[in-house]
Amino acid sequence: MTDNMNTPKLIWAGGEHAFTLNHSWVRAALSIRGLPGDYGTTPAACFKRFEQGIFSTADVERVIFLGLVGSGLSTNEAEALVDQFVRSRPVLENSATAFSVLATLFTDASNLEDAA
Repeated sequence: MTDNMNTPKLIWAGGEHAFTLNHSWVRAALSIRGLPGDYGTTPAACFKRFEQGIFSTADVERVIFLGLVGSGLSTNEAEALVDQFVRSRPVLENSATAFSVLATLFTDASNLEDAA
């Protein structure tokens, strides 16, 4: 998908992983399906859900999945990681990671590591 050398990385799921929602494929996916939930389907609506602590399991899973795909993983690779490290764990374990990844759409991505 993209060269993830310039993509911010987080320590997640036992290793260092790149995440970005600023990839054209991910932005297209967000414009078609969005992130459904309270306040609407836009990334800003999802961001508000995280800020207010009313995010859903689907929000966490989708943001992490799209962030991994945007950084260059195949959909199968990203799905396997989400299956192993998100769906099999309590939702709060991954909520800070998802919120940090989502925040990079609205802030300087170089701050990703500080936000986690």
